[in-house]
Amino acid sequence: MRRNFTLPELEHELGCLEEGAVHHMMRRDYERLFGENDAALRRLRNFAKSHDCVASFADEQILFRKLVSATESARPVE
Repeated sequence: MRRNFTLPELEHELGCLEEGAVHHMMRRDYERLFGENDAALRRLRNFAKSHDCVASFADEQILFRKLVSATESARPVE
């Protein structure tokens, strides 16, 4: 767990991700920032989506993967 880790810091880190890159967040930070109730998962997904990311769970971490834009994925391979 990162001491005093805040949502604005997470927003900044996700904003700096390049397409396809992954950000790791400890599960304890997730529970502290988003809660531990039934609505926490929805808050996490909405937060990730608003930053063009997909969130997934892996053991003791939450992984945020930055989505690849449609224009990049539709570009032909040379």
